[in-house]
Amino acid sequence: MIKRLFILIVLLGGAVLVGRAQDKPTREIYTVLSYGDNVFEPAQWLTSAKEEAGRTTAEWRDDAISGLAYLGYIHFDNPIQADQIPLVFTDDWFKAVFANYQGMVEVSNCQLKDVTLHQFNVVQASNRFSVRYWIKPIDESRVLTLFLMFPTTDTKNMDTYAKKLFPDAAVCAG
Repeated sequence: MIKRLFILIVLLGGAVLVGRAQDKPTREIYTVLSYGDNVFEPAQWLTSAKEEAGRTTAEWRDDAISGLAYLGYIHFDNPIQADQIPLVFTDDWFKAVFANYQGMVEVSNCQLKDVTLHQFNVVQASNRFSVRYWIKPIDESRVLTLFLMFPTTDTKNMDTYAKKLFPDAAVCAG
């Protein structure tokens, strides 16, 4: 009888510990990194991530094909509504994002369901790149921004990875 009571207490204690571990919130850095899980092959793309007060970011880089993806999970202390998003993501926003590039030209932008897509051409060190920049509200306090950059001549990889990231919003229609 005492042996059964002891086993029951151990099992109940274990269940409580497992339950507490499952209630633990997921760090936002893991949420951000998960966006690349089925997109960027780990053997090919290097990954880094960072948590800050105003944003959580992740970067995927493949130097062999000159590919870059950068995700920003932007934090808002006050709730942001969908109609306020264009007031934040203005020309000045994009100038700041691409401050290290020359010749930034927006070639198109469009609204595709709940995602806004901006397409740019930029130049860095005499190399021309195409950029697709998505903006997607997640909830009232988080907005996802993600840009994908490839050499302008590499439309195949751009299209492949854009479709993996945003199957219904990979490109603005001609």
